[in-house]
Amino acid sequence: MTRLPEIWSCIIRNAPKSYWITLEEIYKLVESNANLDVEDFEPQAPLSIIPKWKRNVRNVLQYRKKTGEIKWDGNAKYLL
Repeated sequence: MTRLPEIWSCIIRNAPKSYWITLEEIYKLVESNANLDVEDFEPQAPLSIIPKWKRNVRNVLQYRKKTGEIKWDGNAKYLL
């Protein structure tokens, strides 16, 4: 399972700076650049088809919003 600090490092290394990026774009860059393992692709919850790693990306973004490290436009776009 890829840990949250690893996901954050991946986002910081690969996301454009001073540019609003959508959640879907963040998902794509994490999927392309992180070392996701088999456990990351398991469902985030019973009866869900969403993989765990996407939930973890959202958790990272939510935490970093609270710390002021990123901004959120209220509509699934983020600014690093």
